[in-house]
Amino acid sequence: MIFAFAVCMGGLCLGFGTFHNPKPGFMPFLSGFFLGLLALIDLISGLLRQWKTEKEDKEIWSGINWGKLILTFAVLFAYAISLSRIGFILGTTPLLIFLFIIMKLRPWWVLLLTSGVTMGLFYLVFRIVLSIPLPLGFAGF
Repeated sequence: MIFAFAVCMGGLCLGFGTFHNPKPGFMPFLSGFFLGLLALIDLISGLLRQWKTEKEDKEIWSGINWGKLILTFAVLFAYAISLSRIGFILGTTPLLIFLFIIMKLRPWWVLLLTSGVTMGLFYLVFRIVLSIPLPLGFAGF
């Protein structure tokens, strides 16, 4: 909840604007607000149940594949850094293919189809419907 509060304050410092004319702090504020709301709901439900089903830390972290997690964070970081250079379409499609491979979505034609459809839907919603400019990159698309 402290992190959510800090995100909300940062969003307010950037300027909230209005719902019809949002400013740069609009999305950070809303993200922090909903994060804080979910944290508060979790805290209240835990207090009401008195954490009767509390697990040991060892059990919670036992099923994590740390290699996949670190690799995924590295790929997402590289995507964020290079998106403006390579463009939305050329950057997002390989990212989605990678994420679907990590999720074990097989066979290859399913990977390509789901990546293409997902990227196309994102493009349709953000570029066509909402008229939000997406990074074009060096190829111009």
